[in-house]
Amino acid sequence: MNHHPWIAVVLMLASMVCIEADPPATSHDASFSQEGLFKADVSSLKDTELVAHPDVPLAGNKNVLWCGTLQLAWNEAVGLVGEKLHFVNQPSVVNLLNRADFTKADLDAASYVAIADFEHNNVEDEIRAALEKTFQGAASPELIPPKPPNPGPYDFVAYAYLYKDLAFAQPFADNDPLAFGTTQVKNFGTGTARDNLPDGVMDQVSIYDYQSEDNFIIKLKPKAEGDELILAKVPPGATLKGTIDLVLKRISVHEPEEIGPSPVLAIPKLNFDLRRDFQELEGLTLQPSAAAHVKNLITSEVKQLVRFQLNEKGAILKSEATIVMAATAMAPEYEPKRHIMIFDKPFLILMKRANSDRPYFALWVGNASLLVPASGT
Repeated sequence: MNHHPWIAVVLMLASMVCIEADPPATSHDASFSQEGLFKADVSSLKDTELVAHPDVPLAGNKNVLWCGTLQLAWNEAVGLVGEKLHFVNQPSVVNLLNRADFTKADLDAASYVAIADFEHNNVEDEIRAALEKTFQGAASPELIPPKPPNPGPYDFVAYAYLYKDLAFAQPFADNDPLAFGTTQVKNFGTGTARDNLPDGVMDQVSIYDYQSEDNFIIKLKPKAEGDELILAKVPPGATLKGTIDLVLKRISVHEPEEIGPSPVLAIPKLNFDLRRDFQELEGLTLQPSAAAHVKNLITSEVKQLVRFQLNEKGAILKSEATIVMAATAMAPEYEPKRHIMIFDKPFLILMKRANSDRPYFALWVGNASLLVPASGT
C-alpha cells in the first residue's frame, strides 16, 4: 500500500478582549458571559456571513464578519511553502488572501502567536510552547490538531492565535430595550440618567464626523493603550473593505467633536459563537512551482470559529480556523449640538491598533440576529 504524504494546515485564530475590571480570568474562554449567547453554524444562516477576506460584496441587511487572524496564518503558510499559494481552478478568495494586505505589522508582538512548521519538527509542541510563553497559560485553543501517527515529509501546520483586552475603565450604563428593526434588543450607553453618569464614562467616547442621527462615527476608548474600538452608523459601501476604508478616512480627516449637552448613546449588546466550513476552499489541488518546499497537496478541510461579545464592560473576541491539506497524485467655529447616537440601524464595528491603517476585526451588523434579545422577546 502506498503511503501518501499529507499536510495538515491549522490556522488558529483567537482574539480576546476581556470585559472584567477584576483580575483576568484563568483562561480566555472563561472571560465570556453566557448572557444571550447565540451559537450557530454559519452555513445554516441566511442573514449572516463569515468571510475569509473583507474585500467582498456587502449587503446592507446582512451581517458580514471578518477577522484578520485567518490572513495571519495564511501568511505563515506562504512563508513555509516558499511562495504564494496557487491551486488548480482556484476561487477568487485565494487571490485576495495572497495579497497579504494584513500582516504582523498591524499587531503588537505581545498579542499573538503565529507559526508554520513541518510535522517532523513537532509543530504541535512548538505551538503549545509559544502559547504558554506569550499568554502564561491563559490561552484556550481548540483546534490544534493531534499529531499524525505516520506523518509524510511535507505535513505541516500553520497556526495563528490573537488575544486582545479592550475592557473599558468605566463600565457604561444599561439602557432600556432598543428596537433594532422589529426586534427589541439589550443595549448599553448613557442609560436613563444621562446627566448623572459616573465621572469618566463619557470621556471614553470620541465622536467623529457627526452628520446626522443616521450617519456618524464614534470611538470607544478601552483601558488598553494602543488599540481602538470603532462603531460607525453609516450607509454601507459596495464591499466590507470599502466601507471600512471610508470610515477610517473620515476619522483621519476630522478631529473629534466636543460632546454636546445631554448626549444619548445606545449600543446593542452582542454575544455569539459562529462556525463555518469554507467549502469554496476545499478540494483544491495545490499547484506549486518547482522551487516550492511542498508538492502534491489538496485541501480537504477549511473551518473557522469566531466567538465575540460586546457589552457595557468591553469586548471579547476569540476566533479559530483549521485548514487540512492532503496529498494527491481649518474648521468652522463650534456650535454645541446634541448628539443622538442610537445604533438602531445597520452599523460597523472595528477593532484595530492605533498605529495601523488596517483593523484586525470587522463586523457589519446588518440585522438583529446576532444582537442579544431583550428579555421576553
